[in-house]
Amino acid sequence: MIWFLAVIGIPILVVLMLFFSAADDFWSIITLKINFSRLIGDLVHVLFIIGIGVVAEMFSLFMLAKDVL
Repeated sequence: MIWFLAVIGIPILVVLMLFFSAADDFWSIITLKINFSRLIGDLVHVLFIIGIGVVAEMFSLFMLAKDVL
């Protein structure tokens, strides 16, 4: 049961982390106050969050499949 909750909860947590980390950048793009060096730095941060989320999701799916089988 815990792995089922992790499979559902990890994508939600990753989306929330991405939303809060990129909210300021979205506002700077909308108001046309774009700082490209900051956007590149935040892109690396976003890719890191997505990478950690993918690894955690794959591990959770593996453990869920192992427990079911």
